Amino acid sequence: MNEILPLLIFDIIILAYSSYQDIKYKSVDDIIIYILLIFNVFYFLYLILQNFYSVDLLFSYYLLLFFIILYLFRLLAIGDLFIFFSLFFLLSFFSIYKILLFIFYLVLFGFIFHNIEAIKIYKENRKKYYISIFNVILILISIYFINLFFLYFNIYYLLISLIFIYIPYFLFRYISKDLEKKLTFIRNVNELVEGDWIEEGIEVNNIKEEDKEILIKYFDIHKNENKYILKFKNNIKLMNSFFILLFAILPLIFYFLNRIFFYYSIPFIIIFYHIFQNKLFIGRFGLSKEEINILKKLGEYNDIKVKVKEGAPFVPPIFLSLIFLLI
Repeated sequence: MNEILPLLIFDIIILAYSSYQDIKYKSVDDIIIYILLIFNVFYFLYLILQNFYSVDLLFSYYLLLFFIILYLFRLLAIGDLFIFFSLFFLLSFFSIYKILLFIFYLVLFGFIFHNIEAIKIYKENRKKYYISIFNVILILISIYFINLFFLYFNIYYLLISLIFIYIPYFLFRYISKDLEKKLTFIRNVNELVEGDWIEEGIEVNNIKEEDKEILIKYFDIHKNENKYILKFKNNIKLMNSFFILLFAILPLIFYFLNRIFFYYSIPFIIIFYHIFQNKLFIGRFGLSKEEINILKKLGEYNDIKVKVKEGAPFVPPIFLSLIFLLI
C-alpha cells in the first residue's frame, strides 16, 4: 500500500478540486483531467518498472470497459469517462472486493446527487421536494448499514440496507421523467461547453458557403422551408462507436497473447483516446471543441438556441466513493 500512497494522495486532491468545479460549473477544466491522466499513467508505468504490479488489473479493465459501454449508451458523460480513464490505474491496485465496494458506493452517491438536483429544482413543488429529501436520508441510512455489514458480516445489516435502497428507488421513479425534462435547458451557442449533449436538431436561418464546407464534416444539413436543420451524422456515430469499442477490447486480446503487452497496452490506449478525443468523442456523444467553434461561428450571424440535456454532478460521487473505500 505504501507504494501507491503518492498516487492515492494526488488523486484525492485532484478529485476534491474537480468535485468543486463539477458542482459549481457542471464541468471540469481540461487541464485538470490532463494532469490527472499524466500523473496516473507515468506513476503506473513507474511501478511496473519497479516490478510492483496491480492486484487485479484484469477486473479493473472490465470495469473500465463497462464505463465505456455506459458512455456509448449516453448513460455517462464524456468528462466523467475521462476521470475514470485516470482513476482506473489507482483502482487496479485494489482487490476485487474493494473495487466492488467502490462501485456500490458510486451507485448510491450518484443516486444521492440526482436527488439533490431534484431538491434544487422542486422548491416550488413541495411534494416532490420532500420526496427528494426523504430519498437522500434513506440512502445515507443505507450506506450506514452497508458499512455495518462489511464491518461485522451480519446478513441482517445487508437486508436492512437493501430495504433502504429499494424505497427511494421506487420513489425516485415517480419524479424521474419530469426531472429529466426539467434538466433539459435551452442555451445560446456561446454558453455551450465541451461534452454537452444536444437533444434535437439545431435550427439556423442562414449558412454561408465558406462555413458549409466545414459544417458538412460534422452535420447533415436539411432544408426546412426557410430554415436549415443541422443533425449529427449517423455514419460518424456508428464509426466512432466501432472504433471506441475496438480500441477498448485490444488489451483483452493482448491479455491472452502476452500479459506484459496487456499491462503496457492499457495506458497507451487511454492516451490514444485523449489525443484523438475531438475525433472520436463527438456529436451525439457530446460536443467537441471543433463543433462548438463551428456553431459559434454560425452564431455570429444567426440567433441559435439549442436544447441541452444536463445531469447531476458525477465527479463528487466518484470522490466520495474513493474516500469511503479508504475508511
